[in-house]
Amino acid sequence: MSSEKEPKLFEFRIKYNAGEYHSHIDNYHYYNAENPIQALEFHLSMVEKHNLHLQTLSIEMYNPYSGRWEDKSKILPEGGINQ
Repeated sequence: MSSEKEPKLFEFRIKYNAGEYHSHIDNYHYYNAENPIQALEFHLSMVEKHNLHLQTLSIEMYNPYSGRWEDKSKILPEGGINQ
């Protein structure tokens, strides 16, 4: 057995919509990642790969101990990310 530990993964959900003209329809993408930055990188990579045009609004991490979603949106620029 290897003495190296696997990194702990957390569940993240990223809230997005189809852009400013469709801003009333919000959805979520879910990712397993080590931290919110890695989850956002996965999200942006998927958006680019599938040539999607959307607005990323927030990122949250599920805390399995409290059973709640915790806001991690401080890593996003003010107003979210438009792709």
